[in-house]
Amino acid sequence: MDKRIAMVGVLVLLLVGGVSGGLLDWFGRISGEVVVSGPVFYLDGEHEDGGVYHKLYVNELPDDEDIYFWDGHRLVFKTEDLGVEEFYDMELVGKVWMKTNNSGNTVQARFIQLDEDNQERTICEVSAPIVIGATSSFTKYEFSCESNGGVDFGVYDRIGVELRGNGDENQEYWVSVGQERSDGASRIEVMAI
Repeated sequence: MDKRIAMVGVLVLLLVGGVSGGLLDWFGRISGEVVVSGPVFYLDGEHEDGGVYHKLYVNELPDDEDIYFWDGHRLVFKTEDLGVEEFYDMELVGKVWMKTNNSGNTVQARFIQLDEDNQERTICEVSAPIVIGATSSFTKYEFSCESNGGVDFGVYDRIGVELRGNGDENQEYWVSVGQERSDGASRIEVMAI
């Protein structure tokens, strides 16, 4: 008796599956498109291990803070170990809220890859300096460059961004991190090309 009930159940299941599949063919097809977004790296004011590097969080907004630096010095943000072996051919776009003490001061930006010993390799460098005009309030500045093909990574490698003032030591800069502004917080976006 149990075998007959089980057999009838299997036949009903096959019949319902066949009818559903037939209706799908009759009325339409399942199709779709998957959009994959690259990671967003948020600049943070916290120093990694008390050193010279600031943190760069992956898809996570950090605490609100203003970071100060001046010409002749650099400000570097880097991620934790990414645990990937390769990054696709990409465009890196920086959207960073900055201000300066003198309108017209410039900052040079480059995107870097760091190994476990913090040895740096340039992924790409922004060709033109970023001219900072804002002196009294933070303004968003956008800059970008493209990698030259895919980027090979070691398991412990990280990705980072370096900002360097281009003038003499009397020029000062501030970067706002973690604060949601009209177009989000200071960040680096990655897009496949």
